Amino acid sequence: MFSSLGGWLARLAPWMVIGGLAYAAVFIKPSVDPVPLDQPLLERRDAFFDGAVLGSNIWIVGQNGALLTSEDAGQHWVREELPQRSNLQSIAVSPAGQKVVVGNEGQMWVRVLDGPWKHLELQVSDLAGKLQNVKFIDGEFWVVGEMGALFRGSADASDWQMLGLDEDINLNFISAGVDGDLWIAAEFGRLLRSRDGGRTWSVQELGSESLRALHFHDSTGIAVGNRGQVFISHDAGDHWKQLPAFTSEHLFDVVERDGQWLVTGARGALFRTDDPERQWQAWAPEGLDMSYHNRLLATADGVVLIGQQLGLLHGDQLQIWPGEQ
Repeated sequence: MFSSLGGWLARLAPWMVIGGLAYAAVFIKPSVDPVPLDQPLLERRDAFFDGAVLGSNIWIVGQNGALLTSEDAGQHWVREELPQRSNLQSIAVSPAGQKVVVGNEGQMWVRVLDGPWKHLELQVSDLAGKLQNVKFIDGEFWVVGEMGALFRGSADASDWQMLGLDEDINLNFISAGVDGDLWIAAEFGRLLRSRDGGRTWSVQELGSESLRALHFHDSTGIAVGNRGQVFISHDAGDHWKQLPAFTSEHLFDVVERDGQWLVTGARGALFRTDDPERQWQAWAPEGLDMSYHNRLLATADGVVLIGQQLGLLHGDQLQIWPGEQ
């Protein structure tokens, strides 16, 4: 009898095991105590395109929704990634703290102080919809992009008006000029100027290479572009002349701080001068790499350098960011 019972149990045992596993899979939920993982401030894939400064606060945006924030002039940083993980091309912050970020395919994010980010989409071309640059100028936000995209936003970023140009031209950069002028650096060597708050625009053609940025200090303006082209105006933009080439690299940005002009661009290009009509000197502070640098931001402590490398230019030094956190 016991022999017969043992044989029956032996045949039944595998099915009992299988049944027990099936029960566990359906009714028993495993619990794991989560261990927080620290996200690195910088990742190998990172590339950064633009930034904004307000007092001691600095914001830097780049690929895959990456946003770096410092509240103490670059000493410490926090990283977050905006929803949709789109490439973030540019950021602007109003004096009241209203933030606007723009990216590919007409995407925009707005945030009031420490509130949540709100995702918007501006109407752009189906062929090319990258929003290249956003600025806060004279109480309004301005956005430019591919295929003549031009938008004006209210100070609280709640109301947006499309002012797109009729031409299919890529608008790369928008900046304030003198006496309320608005300026746009565009492809095909074009500078666009508005003297009536963006209602109408005049066009000046400075060669054929794309212009990437421009900056005014008092009545002196400098525009930079591809293949090392640099143009200067001493009369608030009424007339421009080309400076002798001092590099063949594409130049992406220009800024003035404390009487010194700086330009930067591809493959580690970095030049400075106290007199832009004369010699521009190549500048290679220790730690500067040979990658592209897309943006220069003048701050109270120096000039922020933004690209595949981040840092602060001050004196003759480059402080690489982020440092030890």
